Amino acid sequence: MNAIIYSTSPLGAFANTFYTIGGVLAVGVIGLVYAFTRRDQSRQSRLGLVIAGAFLCLVGIVVAFVTLANLATKTQTAVAVLNKKTIALDNCSEGETCSRYLLEMTAGAKSYDFTVVDRAYNAAREGGCYRVTYYPNHGLFAMDYGTDQYVATSYVTRIAQAQPSDCQP
Repeated sequence: MNAIIYSTSPLGAFANTFYTIGGVLAVGVIGLVYAFTRRDQSRQSRLGLVIAGAFLCLVGIVVAFVTLANLATKTQTAVAVLNKKTIALDNCSEGETCSRYLLEMTAGAKSYDFTVVDRAYNAAREGGCYRVTYYPNHGLFAMDYGTDQYVATSYVTRIAQAQPSDCQP
């Protein structure tokens, strides 16, 4: 019964983050190039572009470092019951909303929120038992408080159906 309902490579799981990093770095570099090549602009204007471009480059580098640190960690696997499927609507840009597909799962006292792609969301069934392989989300200032009772991540690499007996306490 271990049917795989979703699978991707580690790079596939981190693809959206890498795209965002690339965009931030590109805007920062373009701002820096523009500041140094446009001599007809005022000094304050060029200084503002240098500061903004350098800040965006710094942010891109820091986020890239944290993302690569997440990617360097080992995957973890949870065997959990899918309690609820939720579509969260976020503001993407002016007047537009984007959907995030969440699978809310539990395994004993531990809770999981997995952000997945729409095809994994559509294939999963509430009440089902699933084996989820994921990368834990370690933020920039992530601290270990020793509780480990809640995991939220979008870096999911595999979801497979598990035997219902695997989800029993």
